[in-house]
Amino acid sequence: MDIKEFFSGFKKGFIKFGHNIGLIVNVILLSLVYIVGVGLTAIAAKLVGKKFLETKLEKNSETYWNELNIKKREMEKYYKQF
Repeated sequence: MDIKEFFSGFKKGFIKFGHNIGLIVNVILLSLVYIVGVGLTAIAAKLVGKKFLETKLEKNSETYWNELNIKKREMEKYYKQF
């Protein structure tokens, strides 16, 4: 067995090992971020009573569109916004 072959196999083994560890760590980290981000937001919204989507159906309603109240401002307010 040549030293070059040994280090070549050693390198391939470490590449496979690193790839597998990367997959495991990514799954764990992404799961934690999802649970913290989405889960805590959902729990906080339920505690406060916030509804992000209106799900009640009203039979007498003609439309389910919500009115958009945009206050009109003077044109000068739109210039140099940043």
